[in-house]
Amino acid sequence: MYSEDSLQELTRRLEEEKVAVEQEIKKLSEPEETVDNPSAEDLANDATEDIIEESLLKVHKEILNRIEDALSRTKDGTFGRCIECGTLIKMEDLRREPWIEYCEKCTHKPFRLN
Repeated sequence: MYSEDSLQELTRRLEEEKVAVEQEIKKLSEPEETVDNPSAEDLANDATEDIIEESLLKVHKEILNRIEDALSRTKDGTFGRCIECGTLIKMEDLRREPWIEYCEKCTHKPFRLN
């Protein structure tokens, strides 16, 4: 099992990450200023930026969902356990990515989409 200090540290980090991701989502969701009479190059650049921002927004929303799920697990006592097999996740993996959901074995199962 993990020490209380480690769990508190990871919970605090999850909460900090949640705030940072929410700020990034807000920033990516803000409407852009429009330019009068944009050139074709401006339109092409805007379209490219829109595609990139849409992809980033999707990734950030997925991370936010995973962070919120991890925070829920801290409250119900299942944080740090693989959601598939229940095995304790390595502390080094939790420190790298505190919202991690699967142990090393389950992460590498074929056809895992996460």
